[in-house]
Amino acid sequence: MGVRIPQEFLENAHLGLGAKVEIELIPEEGILLKPLTERKRKSNRELRKLLLSMRGKNKPEMSQGILIDDSIGDEIF
Repeated sequence: MGVRIPQEFLENAHLGLGAKVEIELIPEEGILLKPLTERKRKSNRELRKLLLSMRGKNKPEMSQGILIDDSIGDEIF
């Protein structure tokens, strides 16, 4: 399906040739065309890949040192 839209309208709406739009029929009013926005949220696969690339490997030089089991102060276990 093709819809002819005046050039002036497209320029005001910041749309160009081949722009993707969402079409909604509003009863008693007409047809609403909205620019299709790209999703900003990444997929789980993209997030996992990012996490794996950022976390690195656990290396001895990155150790937190020796854990101390002695309580100091008023800690309650």
